[in-house]
Amino acid sequence: MTSESFLPQMGGGEMHVWYLCDRLVKAGHDLTLVTNEPDGPLPSGARPISYKVIRILWGKKNFFHLFKTLWKLAGESDVLHAHFSYRLAALLGIIGLVRHKPVAITLHGRGTLDEPGVQFPYKQVHALYRWFSLNLATVIIATSEDMAAAARPHLCNHEKMLNIFNGVDISLFHPNIPLAQVLADRYKGKKVVVTVRRLVPKTGIHYLVEAMPELIKLVPNVIFIMVGTGRMEDYIRKRIRELKLSDYIKMVGEVDNDKVPQYMQLADVVVFPSTAESSSIACAEAMALGKAVVASRVGGLIELIGKKEERGRLVTLVPWESSDYNAPIRLAADRYTALARIIADSLIEGDTERKNKALLYAQTELDWSVIAKKTVAVYEQSRHH
Repeated sequence: MTSESFLPQMGGGEMHVWYLCDRLVKAGHDLTLVTNEPDGPLPSGARPISYKVIRILWGKKNFFHLFKTLWKLAGESDVLHAHFSYRLAALLGIIGLVRHKPVAITLHGRGTLDEPGVQFPYKQVHALYRWFSLNLATVIIATSEDMAAAARPHLCNHEKMLNIFNGVDISLFHPNIPLAQVLADRYKGKKVVVTVRRLVPKTGIHYLVEAMPELIKLVPNVIFIMVGTGRMEDYIRKRIRELKLSDYIKMVGEVDNDKVPQYMQLADVVVFPSTAESSSIACAEAMALGKAVVASRVGGLIELIGKKEERGRLVTLVPWESSDYNAPIRLAADRYTALARIIADSLIEGDTERKNKALLYAQTELDWSVIAKKTVAVYEQSRHH
């Protein structure tokens, strides 16, 4: 298995790889992960890695060593599996073709979606990686229909595409997690809105900051707990000061992985105001906790919540539904009002029926053990292709 990035990075794609590998090993399968991610201490609270990981940095100096490693491992493997339609996936596709080994690729945002601001010749090189990755693969796993739609224009054979969502660890995220007393006491009497996202443009956390003045008018005892860090942190702090929202927004920064369920459990509503999502692990985790969810009407969030909003509420923030990394800094004023009103409606009405449906869906369709079984079925299918 390959993945450009991996732990100690903690994004959705990296966690997908970690959980899938962990569940495959627990089910009795033998695997080795090759990644370009340098070694480093695991984030506090992260579980140990229970399988072999080979870390080789991408670059001219290491290319022959990387190729030789992948070539040898391919000869010892029944199936080759790449994550991201990027450099390692293209290389693994070529090796699989020569060695007559089936190659599966799981699509996340990287490689499949165009990166904003990338110029010639890098844009063309990235397009080549994507083309080779997709067209040399035996089977392609999309983590959402949105991601599948983004990949299809670059595919010669659409029939080899299927969808398997990101998963959730229901042993960590379930409704019976006791809420830490210190958090319960700190926010007693408040209506709590929580985000657990990186502070980057595509996650749209800055949109919720802009919507807070209107939300406070509708729900005066509301408080917004913002978990996460990122390159927009300084900008967001500046906007909080300018809007005089310090009493209503608490930026808690990065928290240990094992503390994330506690902050989500604190929430009355968990919000995902993104402009790009394949299949959000964080959204699946909120659903597994039985929490009310408000999300942008984009990408895989639509599939998780349901087109008819059976498992949460959707709000239109941007004039597209396909994922787009090129997120605007500011929205039209009426979009902030729409976001505030739909969060207020969820806080006031409670959304019990939606929460129950979301919980059942997470438990039966999104548990990582279920995702691993579906993935193994794809492996078997590709071996008999």
